Amino acid sequence: MDNTDSVKKEEGRGKEKKTEIRDAEDPLTVEEEASSRTETGDTVEKDTGIDSLKAEEIEALITENEELQEKNRELEQKCALLAEYEDRILRKQAEFENYKKRITREFEENKKYANTGLILDVLNTIDNFERAIDSAKSSKDFDALLDGIVFVENGMKSMLEKKYGVIGIDDVGTAFDPNVHDAIMMEESDQYEDDTVIESLQRGYCMHGRVLRPAKVKVAKAVSSPGEPDEEEDGGDESSTKGV
Repeated sequence: MDNTDSVKKEEGRGKEKKTEIRDAEDPLTVEEEASSRTETGDTVEKDTGIDSLKAEEIEALITENEELQEKNRELEQKCALLAEYEDRILRKQAEFENYKKRITREFEENKKYANTGLILDVLNTIDNFERAIDSAKSSKDFDALLDGIVFVENGMKSMLEKKYGVIGIDDVGTAFDPNVHDAIMMEESDQYEDDTVIESLQRGYCMHGRVLRPAKVKVAKAVSSPGEPDEEEDGGDESSTKGV
């Protein structure tokens, strides 16, 4: 019995040595070795690589790869578009800053020379005054000088009214209006009704319907009866009549 076991072990060892020698002389590939092991009943470890995938799975992977590439192209296009928009915004900001500087500069220039037309008209009036004075000096005629001054005054008033909408405020004989009149003093009068303008101390003017300068006027008040005390004697001053 022991001899039989020993013979079997020796035969097994001999087969292993023959196998090793055969492998060294003619090595098998992985596929051949797997096939050989399959034929001999050995267990082959399952391959998990791409060769084990089905056709549908491979097509799905290809489709996903194409979609990913398409998304990458779209992303690159959007990045390029974003860079272009950023460049446009920077350019617009620079243009806007230059525009603001130009507008500010033009505004300052316009403000500085806004009254050029009016100044030219005033200079023309001064020229007329100078001609009237020179004429009076040469002729020694006071009436001619007066006529020249009146002519220049009328011309200037006409110019202000036609070109600039400046007109004088009617004063004497009109009812006192605190919106256009500034009452400097009051005076008893039996010729005018109470609160009527009886004298213009400084002419007032309106420009396009807006009061440019209120008129300083003297306003009539009712004549006090012999028994009534005089307001001015009671300590009232002229400034107290302002805004009547």
